[in-house]
Amino acid sequence: MDRDQLEQRARAPVAQCLIRQLLVPKLYFGAPWPGGDQRVDLLAVDRAGVGDVHIVEVKFEAARALQAIPQLLAVPAQYRWIAFFHETVNNTVEPELMSRRALYPQSGMGRVGVIEVVRMAGDDLGANVLVRPERFPGSSRPEVSRLLETVPPDIQFD
Repeated sequence: MDRDQLEQRARAPVAQCLIRQLLVPKLYFGAPWPGGDQRVDLLAVDRAGVGDVHIVEVKFEAARALQAIPQLLAVPAQYRWIAFFHETVNNTVEPELMSRRALYPQSGMGRVGVIEVVRMAGDDLGANVLVRPERFPGSSRPEVSRLLETVPPDIQFD
């Protein structure tokens, strides 16, 4: 199985991981966010669509996920996450993850959360929070309203 397919497959266990963290989320795979041409790997809107926005960048390699943080910080959301496969953590990446410096913006509040994807028996995938995110400032209510009106969620709870 190639890395692109594993990244695609990892979206579902990462979504399940977020479901355990949030209250009545609406989840989107490959969502147009904040609109038009841009897409995020996974988007969750908490509290049945009226809460905070969580976005996740899913990469196979931990190093690539860490490199994606600057672009992730440019996307509007109250919570931002990276997700990667545990098996790709190496001697270069591990100290960077342990120090957590790469997870913070250059200034201001917020911290990027980290989700680790693991391969399990039977070719199943699982995901767990490695580092909890901290809230970034801002509101995305107009963008969330437009998304909810035009794109049905891939996962929702009524």
